[in-house]
Amino acid sequence: MIKDVLIIGCGPTGLYAWKMAADLNLTGTVVEANQSYGGQVVSNYPEKFIYNFPAIPKILGKEGMDQMYETIKKDEDMIETKFNTRITKIVAIQPDEDVELFENWFRVSFSDETEHLYKRIVFTDGIGIYTPIRLCDKNYQNVCYSVKDTNQYKDKDVVIFGGGDSAIDWANDLAPIAKSITIVHRRDEFRAKPGNITFAEKNGVKFLTPYLFDSITEEDGEIAKKLKLVHPEDESKSVEIEFDHIIVQFGQTIKKELLGLLEFDTNKLNKIIVNYHMESSVKGIYAAGDCCWYETKIRNLISGFYEAMHAIINIEKAVHARKILNNGW
Repeated sequence: MIKDVLIIGCGPTGLYAWKMAADLNLTGTVVEANQSYGGQVVSNYPEKFIYNFPAIPKILGKEGMDQMYETIKKDEDMIETKFNTRITKIVAIQPDEDVELFENWFRVSFSDETEHLYKRIVFTDGIGIYTPIRLCDKNYQNVCYSVKDTNQYKDKDVVIFGGGDSAIDWANDLAPIAKSITIVHRRDEFRAKPGNITFAEKNGVKFLTPYLFDSITEEDGEIAKKLKLVHPEDESKSVEIEFDHIIVQFGQTIKKELLGLLEFDTNKLNKIIVNYHMESSVKGIYAAGDCCWYETKIRNLISGFYEAMHAIINIEKAVHARKILNNGW
């Protein structure tokens, strides 16, 4: 039996795509390589506050994902879930019916040795396999790339590397409990929201810019204790800092296992290029969230939700044979 839609990935964007598909009575499958939902938010930032949900001042990452999950009308007869499951093959095939509506259907094979047919596919798998950009080659117990327990930073001297929203958000979240917070960034200009930077300054966060990490200059086994920073324009301005913990927020490299299964148009960061319907260069395959790109793209949870809604609404129009754009909306 053919199903309406396959949703690939169950992070924040995938959760919202699932909710929209359920609300619109689509049949399908949600497939997620991890054991549960939530994506990067749950795996890497469960205790980081989310500040950009409308009407919610702040909410912990895992709690936000749990609440999103609870809003979904779950019915395995309509939309089945496959957690801890990977896709092994996607083949575009000629439709058996409605050829005037569909250029492609898709035969998809899964790692649980099942196979299904779908009329449409939407990628919501984010950045794919998470590989953080490292500070140094050696693994130190007190140098981390994601935060699972904020209590370990209580009354500690913490150095945070990075200039984006994640770095500044962590500084603001930890400032009330840490002994000190120092932000190190390679430029004077930050990608983070100006209001959050101002808030960090008011919270007593120290900023060192423009500085680059040079080396760990003192360690005790697997514990780093002191580091050296260099100024990119003046070698005489190098500094050494003692610390208890380092949090690295340089971002991550993108590894997309599934892109090799089909020939997509992608940008230089390997993100799927989509049109204003959120449809890729492969007819019938859509993308939303961190995995996609278009000219006015903004990386934000809320824009990911909009993209998921837009993709699913366009899929519903196709599979339910709506003839007029926005008919019923």
